[in-house]
Amino acid sequence: MLQYVTNLMIDYGILGIIISTFLSFSVLPLPSDAAILLAANYFDPYTLLFASLIGSSLGSIVNYYIGLKGIRVFFIKKPSRKQKKAEAIFDRWGGLSLLLLSWLPFIGDPLIVIAGTLRMKFWKFLFYSTLGKLWYFIVLIWFGSLFAF
Repeated sequence: MLQYVTNLMIDYGILGIIISTFLSFSVLPLPSDAAILLAANYFDPYTLLFASLIGSSLGSIVNYYIGLKGIRVFFIKKPSRKQKKAEAIFDRWGGLSLLLLSWLPFIGDPLIVIAGTLRMKFWKFLFYSTLGKLWYFIVLIWFGSLFAF
């Protein structure tokens, strides 16, 4: 898997970074972190940051709509009282959880699906999840450029 992601970056450049972060932050748990660390030595950091944010945000949007249009439509026919309570809790704390956890593998993806399932406002979801990924990519690119891989 790691070889596949790094080959995407080597073969397609910045477009490979967009593709690998899209796949990593959507339903496929591909490790795009190594490609970003490696790419930090070859590309302008701002271009790399922008490409990483585009790919990861598009992947997160896919997960959000899987929750909103997939899980919600097929599995939730009539909202229960517990679900309404969960929506209220997520409405209050969901932004903070996306800000702090949306970049984590195996935690961030389901969290984003939950945001869609619980009908978090799209722009609120996009703002907090992108902001959470922004600091993550800044740190990742900084480490990549600091240590020549």
